[in-house]
Amino acid sequence: MDKETILRVHRVTALITLAAITFCLFFQLNKGGPFRNINSFAEDPYDAVGSFAVQGALLISILSYARALRLRDAPAQYAKMRLILRGNIFVLGAILLTLVADAIAVIVHPLPWSHWGIVLRIELGLMFLLFGICVIALTLVFRRIHTDAPAHDLTPADGIDDLWTLVRVPVTKSSLILPHTLVEWVMRFNSDLLFAKVQWLNPRIHPWRFACILGLLAGVGLALAQLQEGLPPSLNIGLILAGIFIFGEFGAILVGFAIFGGYLGLRSSFNPNTQNC
Repeated sequence: MDKETILRVHRVTALITLAAITFCLFFQLNKGGPFRNINSFAEDPYDAVGSFAVQGALLISILSYARALRLRDAPAQYAKMRLILRGNIFVLGAILLTLVADAIAVIVHPLPWSHWGIVLRIELGLMFLLFGICVIALTLVFRRIHTDAPAHDLTPADGIDDLWTLVRVPVTKSSLILPHTLVEWVMRFNSDLLFAKVQWLNPRIHPWRFACILGLLAGVGLALAQLQEGLPPSLNIGLILAGIFIFGEFGAILVGFAIFGGYLGLRSSFNPNTQNC
């Protein structure tokens, strides 16, 4: 594959990653401040859709960008091209799902024609516009690129190695001003080294066990993050809410891993004969 094509893939993936970050800010910032009492899509069930979609979009966009950066740095990673495309499609799908839910919320529960209500409408319209630009850009870049089916035995360990590119590339480019030992360690580091002393959690050997632990940690983190909105009225209610957040997040990650893990190259594919994007 020629260098210009790889650069185009890198640029469009960077654009979609930027869109995912903007989407995350749009979702989070409009739940507080002057929007708290007028934002109809900050309430369930509309908010629940975005809560899960924004996490998936942000994580997969970063992973896809890391893969695109690794491809630019090492063209031998061409086998990841289809995974980059799939990741970008997943991110745009998550964004569209949330924007449609938000639009339905605005139709069912119209925003007031106040200053902040108009601002919310403009923001929602701009997000749809950004989504459309990303779809067009992705189509133009990938419509003439042939992508081979990726390996069918990938695990979260391969994803971790891809993400490490976000550290390795800038360190390599700064190698002249950084300690030589640090640069060598960064170049040697990989998922297997990270889990060398905790083989029972090694995602290359135990991908589902790793996904379970990750789901629990994410659930605990989400429960703690909710404390920023204030303490619950009682300990019992607090424990119930914590349980909902923890096991809801745990279940969502496992379901997502089961449904999308193979598609995104994060676990072995259930159907190794699948060739379609």
